[in-house]
Amino acid sequence: MKHAALVPAFVLVLLSVALVSCRSDPTLSVTSSLPRHGLRGKTLAIGGLTAPGTNIYPGQEEESIILVNAEHELRKHLKHSRVLSMAAVQQAVGHAPAKFSSGVPIILGSKLSPAFMRKARGRGIDCLLWIDLRLNSVDADTRQNTFTRTFRNSCSCGKVNGKSCGGGSCASGCSRSCGSYSTESENVVSKIARRTVGASYSLLDTATGHVVWQAESMLTRGNVRSNRSTTGVPVPPTTPLPPTESAIMLRMTHAALDRLPQ
Repeated sequence: MKHAALVPAFVLVLLSVALVSCRSDPTLSVTSSLPRHGLRGKTLAIGGLTAPGTNIYPGQEEESIILVNAEHELRKHLKHSRVLSMAAVQQAVGHAPAKFSSGVPIILGSKLSPAFMRKARGRGIDCLLWIDLRLNSVDADTRQNTFTRTFRNSCSCGKVNGKSCGGGSCASGCSRSCGSYSTESENVVSKIARRTVGASYSLLDTATGHVVWQAESMLTRGNVRSNRSTTGVPVPPTTPLPPTESAIMLRMTHAALDRLPQ
């Protein structure tokens, strides 16, 4: 019977590779002029999302997911405030005007206009949450590592490696006299794709147009794909797709809106 025991160093190195795709906390910086319970009894809504260029804008489908997630987080956090759905806001106020890239008619989210702000105020909305994407970058690299596993060969009875063992268990009959160790090396080639997203979350007072609360956040997440071989260097795997903007921003949005005064 063979019992395999991984060498601790092997475990640690494997973990260092796996951590690329594990959860991590986003960076977060918050500034606010709101008092402790400044949003109690207020009516809030999601205003929109803006990106400065096509290289940062995630696309309309991802934009929609990001805004829906923000609405859910806002409603979940602000138990003593009224949070309107985006559908209700669009029905009552209309859509915020689209922002287009310069030169070509490509949508880059929405833009905040005075007219949209006035309409929101007229419909009883006290504050609008606006998201500005600042950064959306992707990078990838390849890692090659060799790991060693150690196995302990043990017996329960009879002979092992020419040595007689008693009829009992290995622990009592064979003990160390019949135990032996063997090692096995495994080569691992990994492709890692990372995405870094940075965003600003701003809460605007519709009466003044001023930002009364703002959170700056950034997070990097990655996906790993690996091939392994015990006989040589394996063929490198194909590079995985990086995490989507909405998947990364789900954690960013939760962390940011959790800091809103209730």
